[in-house]
Amino acid sequence: MNSYYPLALLLARQEQAALSQHLAHSALPMAPTLLDGKQQLRRRWLALRGRAATGLHRIAWAIAPFGD
Repeated sequence: MNSYYPLALLLARQEQAALSQHLAHSALPMAPTLLDGKQQLRRRWLALRGRAATGLHRIAWAIAPFGD
C-alpha cells in the first residue's frame, strides 16, 4: 500500500457520491429526458422537409413574374 491509496479512496468516494446525487435528480418530474432513435429521426426529417420547402418557396418567388 502506497501513500496515495487513502487519497485515491477518498476521491473515489466523493465521485461516487456526486454521481449518485446526479442520478437521484433524474427521477424528478421536470428532469430532462433522452429521445429514442425514432423521435430523433422524425425530428431530423421534419427539419429537412422544412428547409427544403423554404428553399423551394424562395426559388418560386424569385422566378415568379411581378405585377399581374
